[in-house]
Amino acid sequence: MKSLEAFKAIFVSDSEAQKIGLKLRAIVVNCFPEAEEAIIGGARVKLALYSRNGTNNVLCGIQQAINDTCMLYVHYVDNINHERLKFSGKGKYAKRIKFKSVNEVIENDVKSLLQRVNKSAPF
Repeated sequence: MKSLEAFKAIFVSDSEAQKIGLKLRAIVVNCFPEAEEAIIGGARVKLALYSRNGTNNVLCGIQQAINDTCMLYVHYVDNINHERLKFSGKGKYAKRIKFKSVNEVIENDVKSLLQRVNKSAPF
């Protein structure tokens, strides 16, 4: 696992997006304690990816988005039927959920989604 400081550095300091990202990271680490965290991307596009059994086996990712929001990307889930979690955009491999505030991140909702990822991942 990368350092907490390395993770924080992918966000604007003390922003709402950073708070959202930190809450999401805590949930991801709890759900995937064996996952490897990799910070990728250049100066403009920084992304934390979480993989298992090699860096090509990505389970999910976290990234700051526009307007001080944060994205959670999930792999191996094609659809979602949930009153609070909604996919935004169209991703070929990963689907994304945008969070606008830390209060939107409900731990049990995210854990449930990550459990689906865990079940569906072929590794």
